[in-house]
Amino acid sequence: MGVKIQHIVTGELESSLSVSLLNSGAHPDLPVEDRRPFGWRTDIQRKNGEITQGVMVPVPVWLIQGADQVILVDTGLGDIGEVSQMQSRYGVDFVASRTEGQDLVQGLAQHGVAPQDVDIVILTHLHFDHIGNNELFPNATFIVQKDELPHADEPPSFCMFYYPEYSYKIDAVRERLQVIDGDHRINDSVRLVKIGGHTPGCMVVMVETDAGTVCLTSDVMYNYKNLELNWPMGSFWDLPELMTGYDRIRKEADIIIPEHDWKFRELYPTGQLG
Repeated sequence: MGVKIQHIVTGELESSLSVSLLNSGAHPDLPVEDRRPFGWRTDIQRKNGEITQGVMVPVPVWLIQGADQVILVDTGLGDIGEVSQMQSRYGVDFVASRTEGQDLVQGLAQHGVAPQDVDIVILTHLHFDHIGNNELFPNATFIVQKDELPHADEPPSFCMFYYPEYSYKIDAVRERLQVIDGDHRINDSVRLVKIGGHTPGCMVVMVETDAGTVCLTSDVMYNYKNLELNWPMGSFWDLPELMTGYDRIRKEADIIIPEHDWKFRELYPTGQLG
């Protein structure tokens, strides 16, 4: 079959325990150490000098090669200064960072791909860290669920991680949006499954590889604790819908990949699946 999936990191974001696990994973039968995500730290320093505990999680995009078209899943974290300033307006002071090795264009180039080579960009949902580099892909069709667009264009004040200041990222590609409603097959190797739960139109990507059916979960699962404990993250739109999605993913996928967890690179050191 020859389909390969590449993990390309575009930066890191701070994640608290309450974001990583609903209710911070508090339960009398779950020891504290068993609910902390991979890479737990007690020395994260914020801009104001505050020292806090949590996880610095990767913000990846996923490059799918060998499936007829060059496909990118999400566009990752945009300009760090812009993101930090935007979030601060809404009282979010979590750390955002990027190293020299986390440049998206350079990451693609390592796999022989330039931005203009990308045929399809799948926008799993429209939170800021999944649309930050939309403007880099001049020839791509962008696939998005219909239910995502109202929140990206004019987000209600209670919907964190959608920011009206970032709606220009959608405007930049609006003429190339392919708006879908529900499950959608791109080709024989790649299909999209609308889960919802995390956001109204959040979808996962099922990829047929020689290793089996891989599910790129997007933010339906932030980390491997969500998967191992069957315990969702703390950021959700519809909890029953989300947990129904967990059941479906387990039934349909052989390999399940949470979105924001450096443990992925411990399990797959090369960053490649398939």
